[in-house]
Amino acid sequence: MRSKKVIEIKRFDNFSENSTVKVKNYYNFLPTWCLNNTHGVAEATFPLSAKSTTEQPLKIAEAGIEVVKGVAYFKQYARLSEKNVHRLLVYGGDNKIYINQMLDDMSDLFWLYDLTANSAPITLTYKKDDLDIMIMATADEMVVWKTGYSPYKIEDVPIITSMCMHEGVLFCTVKDPAYKIWFALDLDAENVGNVSNDSNYISLDDDLGDAKKIVVFYENVYVFRDYGISKINYLKQEKTISQIYKSNTKIYANTVDISGNSILFMTKDGLYSFNGIKVAKLKVDFLSTFNVDNAGAVASSNGVKYFLALRLNFNDGKQILCETGEYVNNTLLVVDTHDFTYEIIRGIDIKSLVPVKTEVFEKVLLTFNTVHTDKIGEIVNISKCVDVGLPKFWASENLTENFSTKLFTKLTVEADKDVVFTLKHDGGVHTFKTYATGLNQFSFRICCKQVSLEIASDAESAVVKNVLLDYYEYQ
Repeated sequence: MRSKKVIEIKRFDNFSENSTVKVKNYYNFLPTWCLNNTHGVAEATFPLSAKSTTEQPLKIAEAGIEVVKGVAYFKQYARLSEKNVHRLLVYGGDNKIYINQMLDDMSDLFWLYDLTANSAPITLTYKKDDLDIMIMATADEMVVWKTGYSPYKIEDVPIITSMCMHEGVLFCTVKDPAYKIWFALDLDAENVGNVSNDSNYISLDDDLGDAKKIVVFYENVYVFRDYGISKINYLKQEKTISQIYKSNTKIYANTVDISGNSILFMTKDGLYSFNGIKVAKLKVDFLSTFNVDNAGAVASSNGVKYFLALRLNFNDGKQILCETGEYVNNTLLVVDTHDFTYEIIRGIDIKSLVPVKTEVFEKVLLTFNTVHTDKIGEIVNISKCVDVGLPKFWASENLTENFSTKLFTKLTVEADKDVVFTLKHDGGVHTFKTYATGLNQFSFRICCKQVSLEIASDAESAVVKNVLLDYYEYQ
């Protein structure tokens, strides 16, 4: 028998060249130089005023809202108070549109001018003639709301699927016909769908498919299509479109969002970034199951991190939180756009994501497809889903380089209490549970050729670092 050897795990990721082990899978653990806690989701709370030190949830149930089906955030100038106010639109399961004014000593929701809709509104706010204007586009109509006036409906317009504004021009993609990009030179949304001196459309006649999402990025207007990206070129009244990128698989339009110095988006085969010149595929290990149906995938960004809610098949036979019932999405992928490291948060079924930024606080709000649909959630730095800790898991590939026979004798770890370590070896399994927070040692005798390690915990907080596995190798 040869002298004693030690397998040291001092990094738990595949992000760094200094990683000491190949990771097979993980979720609800943030792997770096240690296994740490991921983000999570809690019921959203808001300060009652700009100087308040306490926060409380919106009074959703008191407004008679049983299901929250959509949320939008906007800033609007209030003439009476002569200041900008921060507001939330809440679309309820009763098809009513509610409004709340944040930082105003109240958390009540009010039915906005008796407005109803048959889908969650797509919103865009902009300024024209010293008025703040909001467009709310639903599946059957458009609502325009100007500062100081009551909202009014416009029914004879195409169904708008996305909007943006650039250099005084309003651009829209529409559901039918989806090969037209409408634009209004005077920012008058009422002109969308009508050819005039101030409104017209650009026709798409290539093979990239329907136009689904339009965004302004680095002073250019880009159109995300079913199978590619186009760029709108315009000079005065003349507008043309050019092909920038062609995709081999379908792009999920609701995952397109600007984050950091790139636009990130997902297709059926993975996650991509676009910097205005070229498209690059991001390396996201373990997610070979991207090709499942992700029609319900959505994304948003707070400018630094890209939050992507999607559905993944982890192929492990487990049911984590929302997976115990019917669900649309089961994973939140949090991508840091500085270094493109990421968190995999499993067990939460997210319907929509909405960033909010005021002078007092910043949050990313969310709504749920299933479970907790009576709440508005927010992403927090606590590893939980509302009131339940997120079950954590990490698994390595084989830890040894060859198939020679070895005798494993001791596992030493620094970890919180109640973390479970499982050694899998040549068809056998040995499990150990930490008995104290800090240094834990386990002695045993396992004779095998290959071994891998799994780490799991059901605790809301569980940190693991400095794993040592002692063994002797037979000659």
